Amino acid sequence: MRIISKPVDINADTRLLDEMTAPDRTIFLDIETTGLSAAKDRIYLIGCLYRQEGNRSWNLIQWFDQTGLEEKEVLSSFLIFSSSYDALVHYNGDRFDLPFIKERIAACGLEDTLSRMDSVDLYRILKPARRLLGLPDYRQQTVEAFLGTGRTEASAGKDLIKDYRQFIASQSPALFDRLTGHNEADLCGLACLSAVMVYAKLPSLPLQIRRAQANAYTDYDGTPGEELFLFFRTAIPLPAPIYAGADRCYIKIDGGEGILKVPLFTGELKYFYAGYKDYYFLPVEDMAIHKNLARYVEKSHRIQARPETCYTRRQGTYLPQWDLFRTPFFKRSYEDPAIYFELTDEYKKDRHFLSEYASYVLSHIMNP
Repeated sequence: MRIISKPVDINADTRLLDEMTAPDRTIFLDIETTGLSAAKDRIYLIGCLYRQEGNRSWNLIQWFDQTGLEEKEVLSSFLIFSSSYDALVHYNGDRFDLPFIKERIAACGLEDTLSRMDSVDLYRILKPARRLLGLPDYRQQTVEAFLGTGRTEASAGKDLIKDYRQFIASQSPALFDRLTGHNEADLCGLACLSAVMVYAKLPSLPLQIRRAQANAYTDYDGTPGEELFLFFRTAIPLPAPIYAGADRCYIKIDGGEGILKVPLFTGELKYFYAGYKDYYFLPVEDMAIHKNLARYVEKSHRIQARPETCYTRRQGTYLPQWDLFRTPFFKRSYEDPAIYFELTDEYKKDRHFLSEYASYVLSHIMNP
């Protein structure tokens, strides 16, 4: 077995990760295997990245099976090293790396000490933000390219398996460098991927509203409409810009500056009362009133209300919502699934409310 240990130069924004785990008690993990089956295949390389010297510098350590027969030594040495740490950071490791390691630990007759450690899977953290990023896939190298980590190494996993087999036969230094270099690139990229946490956490981070502006427009078919623009700043600048939308709501964020566009509805909507059996509907007035008041109305001018007629009408300017973000809520008709709340003058002046609504719409765009 060969152990490689060296400092590495990484410029990674780990501030959100550091809120979850203690930096000096956290290691970044990536493994290389001879195949996808932990029952049939082996681990030939384990790499870890960790911080030292007051968390200001990074160090890489790798355990490499040089003969194809040293997996137990690799695992044993890694387990001794990891016993000093509390958290493992990885990318899709909950699905592959950790189950594979644990099965190989058992196969080698070693004690599993990894189960006591916290698992931080950056892939799982990123999943809720996939609609914001709009990437063709979410492999680590694809996300790295989006973030611009500067990675130039682009080896494919299946090619590395072939390279390792050739290395066992030849002990080629060039193949050794290629195999360990790919693992190092994965680990350095993994540290830089910590920055993607900001996308998943955007709805919970405060959005500072700078300005709100209503805009009237005419659609391509001549239909007039209105929309609300919210200009805001993010608490943490994004490492790469995004543009996304859902249900005619659109958001664009570049660095720390963002614009949210939301459709406005100006006109008449209906508020539907609960407990329709307690109401009468007045056809002439096109509204429902409670029976306590309806007793003053002639019987010929009132009928028992039904769920779809138990409403009062209201003119106003409204914003969309997809659950009860604000009450009372209004609808065009009883059957219409779209619901709204009124954009009152007080709301227009309330920056805290506008910030809260911007985060609410952002959450909907992420999970429509």
